[in-house]
Amino acid sequence: MNWAKINLISASIILFGSLTILNSCKDIIFNNPLDPEVSKEVLKVIRVIETTLMGRGDLAFDEEKLWKIDIYGNLTAIDRESGIVIRSFLTMPGTGVTFFRDGIYVCNGESENILYSIDSLSGDILNRISTTDIYPGYLTAFNDRLIVYDVRSAGIFEYDLETGDAVRLFEVSGINIGGIEMYKGGLLISDINTDSIYLFSLNGTVMDVFSSPAAGIGGLTVDSSDYIYLFVLDGKIYKVSLP
Repeated sequence: MNWAKINLISASIILFGSLTILNSCKDIIFNNPLDPEVSKEVLKVIRVIETTLMGRGDLAFDEEKLWKIDIYGNLTAIDRESGIVIRSFLTMPGTGVTFFRDGIYVCNGESENILYSIDSLSGDILNRISTTDIYPGYLTAFNDRLIVYDVRSAGIFEYDLETGDAVRLFEVSGINIGGIEMYKGGLLISDINTDSIYLFSLNGTVMDVFSSPAAGIGGLTVDSSDYIYLFVLDGKIYKVSLP
């Protein structure tokens, strides 16, 4: 066998190996839910709602209106179609909020193992609940339990408010969380850094990834018709639906 044939065979082997590696890398990138280059679906915008609210903090829905908490301690109820403020209180600074068992619960995400129960009519703190080893930054409700994001471990936990029992579901390190909410048995999580919304199963599998219609996405919630509300840090709320 002459040197020309040997070189040709060697080049073919190298080219094949390189293509195999590149294809493998592409698969890894595509399947990596936290990679900013991952393929995303675009959310359909139904309406853009103007509000006077600003800053970080999640949204919640109480079957009638939206609630917004912020890091300055403002807890505000707003009309979900017009954005008009219905009532507003100065309470605990917070990042997480949910409506659970006819009550509002807030957590502040500042390395504090406490949930606050807030009166939705007066804004008074009704109860301070120790969560022991869980330091809640965000929370939502599911099947008579709370789903809580623990800021120390970056873990998502199912938390029993009555017994204090917590079951770790999965970890979400790599996401700068703006808000969490249940959606058809899965968990929506917004990422402020990449303006992405991830849909996780409760065992941690990424079911889909969506691109926010606007930059600076923070909190999110879902209404009874499965429309999703995305709070943007400049105060706008985008009412969207999944493709």
